[in-house]
Amino acid sequence: MGGIALSLLFIQLILCAELFDALQDAIEDASSLMPAQTVLMALLAYGGYFATGHQFTLASIQWSTAFVGVREMQLVVCGIIVAINTLGAFILAAVCMPLAVLWNESLGSQLLRVAPNSYFARIAGAGAVYAAYHAVVALSSAALAAWFRRHLMVWKIFAPRFMFSVPVALVSMAVVLFVAIGMATARILRMGLAVSNAQALVAQKLQMATQ
Repeated sequence: MGGIALSLLFIQLILCAELFDALQDAIEDASSLMPAQTVLMALLAYGGYFATGHQFTLASIQWSTAFVGVREMQLVVCGIIVAINTLGAFILAAVCMPLAVLWNESLGSQLLRVAPNSYFARIAGAGAVYAAYHAVVALSSAALAAWFRRHLMVWKIFAPRFMFSVPVALVSMAVVLFVAIGMATARILRMGLAVSNAQALVAQKLQMATQ
């Protein structure tokens, strides 16, 4: 069931990228849509989290997944498996975050060949908005947990929400910073270099043919 939910989440992220790409073609100031798209991708991650049967309670952690593919108890490995199972929706959304910039971009575009740094700046901006959204959620959860520290349901509602929002924010920021932005930047630089080399080679061949 969790695999189906994550597959549907991936389809939703692709459709989100396609929808905002169509909106960018329809309006003049396309850059104003980037924050809305990244926030929507973060909200889709929450939807995927709840669709996989998780909740912001300790009792909803699926501990049985710790023994999937493991013959004996290994504390580190089993902990990583549980963390991936719990935060899989947020990891998937963070990895797909560069689609807010790179969706339907041509590999041979003039901007990619001349100024690949502009793509990096846009991806970094989208990553900053994505990380800021999760940081605001974590900060608000901490503030509400402190405000309602004497509430009857503090350990039932507010404290678990804070305990889950902090790992979600940290994992999302780490994935966006080291995985999504890093991979997208390396891909952009590689594509820009390949396109530039290919065009230089074609120009050289044409010059040799004319001589």
